[in-house]
Formats: sequence, C-alpha cells, structure tokens
Amino acid sequence: MKYEIMIKMLFLFLSRGKLSAKYLAGRFDISVRTVMRYLDCISLAVPLIAESGRNGGYYIADSFKFPAAFMTEEEFNAVISTLDSYNSQLSSEVLSSATDKLKAIKDPSSPAADIKAGNFVIDGSSWNGESNGGAVLSLVEKCIESSTALEIAYVDKSGETTKREIEPQVIILKQGLWYVYAYCRLRKEFRTFKISRISYATKTASKYVRRTTDVASLSFEDWSGDVAYEFIDLEIKESAKAEVEEWLGVSSVYRNGGRLFASAKLPYDGGLIAKLLGFGNSVRILSPAKLKRDVLNVAKKLVAEYEKND
Repeated sequence: MKYEIMIKMLFLFLSRGKLSAKYLAGRFDISVRTVMRYLDCISLAVPLIAESGRNGGYYIADSFKFPAAFMTEEEFNAVISTLDSYNSQLSSEVLSSATDKLKAIKDPSSPAADIKAGNFVIDGSSWNGESNGGAVLSLVEKCIESSTALEIAYVDKSGETTKREIEPQVIILKQGLWYVYAYCRLRKEFRTFKISRISYATKTASKYVRRTTDVASLSFEDWSGDVAYEFIDLEIKESAKAEVEEWLGVSSVYRNGGRLFASAKLPYDGGLIAKLLGFGNSVRILSPAKLKRDVLNVAKKLVAEYEKND
C-alpha cells in the first residue's frame, strides 16, 4: 500500500503541480507525518521542490517529465475525454488515477497540454436530470474490485421487490442503460440486473471468487431473464419512420414495393405492447398473430375504461 500511494502521489504532482502535505493527507486518508515520510522517499528519485509560506507546498521540477511522443494530441484528447466521461458516471478511483497518470505525461509548455473537449459525452442521467444510479454504480464497481458480495433490493417490472445477495462480475452499458451482470445467490444462477431498478444496495462482508465473463457472447435471453423474445414484423407509415428507426435501428427498417416495413427480435412483454400502442395507427403488426391479438385486447380494455369514466 505504501508504494502504491507514493506512485499515486507522483502522478498527482505531475498532473496538478504544487500540492500541500495537508491536501495529500486528506486525499489518501493518512497523517501529515506519513505524507512527509513518503515525500522524503519520492525525493530520492525525483527532483521534489519544497516551497514555504502561506501558499506553499511541494512540486516536481519542470525538467522532470515523461516522454509523450508515443501519443498524438488527437489520441491523447480522445482517451482523456473518454475516461473523464465514464468517470462522471462511475466515480471510480481507478479511472481517476488512470486519468491523472495520462495527464501527467504531457509537457505543460506544449500545445498538446491543453485538454480539448471530446467528440462525445457519455451521460447516464435521464432527460429530466435524474442520475441513473450513479451511487449504485460506484458501489458495484468497488465490490467487483474487492470481490465482495452486494446485498440489493431489486424491483422487477411488475413492481415486486426482492431482497437478494449478488456476486457482481462486470458493469455493462447497453443501449444507453447501465446493468450489472452478477451471480444471484437467491436464484442460484447468473442474472443481468438493471441498475435503475436497484432501490437499495449495501456492501456485505462476504467474499467470492470472480468468474471469467464473456459478456459479448451473451444471447438476447441472457439479458431478459424470464422474458421470452419473439421476431416481429411491422408495416409502418412514413410519419413513424424516424421513431421506429430510433427504436429498432436504421438497419431494421426497409422498403419493399414502395411500402415501409420493419423486422426485429424483441422481448415479448407488456413493454412491447405499450410501445406499439403508442404508435397509434402509424404502425401495423404483421406477425406474430398472438401479438396482434394481445395489442387489440389491451386497446379494447383501454377504450372501455375511458368510456366507463365518461
């Protein structure tokens, strides 16, 4: 732990310049006396300069820099912006440390030292400003790093809440949503949990052996749990084309004989029926026949409910 903290201190100096012993003590949760011992060790290999006074502190001589020729300015900015963007969602100490180390390799006097805005932003929050489980994400990441089981309260689509312990294996960002792929001790099998449906999470004292996980090989069914998937075929009007493309993907929408169609494999549940009803008469279900009947039955109940209230 001592050497790990010293290395982190070194990269902090390189990326942020002058730092006080008090700041370092708070950053690494150690005493100022311990900080001074670590600084003495660092100074044996690195030109560390002490500056006294009210705004004093410690910094590394400008002559000490890592070579940055292995990375172009564009590559450097792309990596930094990506790490910063992910870290804004995960609040990961590992990502923060990696970002500090990368920033430290740039010469402050070079044009490439200015960190430009990235070409994209990863934002897991909803449009109304609510975070998509940032605190839970951070806790899950820490449990994965320490191989510690997590106790959660999980709310399924029917509104039922179950309390369970899980062994998180990997955090996944899929279709703009955060998930954790974990072994569920309650169901005694691997499950995929949507972060936004975890209403409560706390770290336990129980350890586990992390398994090798090939997330890329997971099938549709692995993501849906008990929900079945069905191939659906739709005929869509021009007015609904853009929305269907955003829903299913541009490659799922095609023209045939001047008419628009869409085909996709989707989870067959209440969410699918509600989505199709939302299109009104702009989308017509071609198959499967069962889906047409289910949508029609829900529509009839909806009409009856409104007529009853009137």
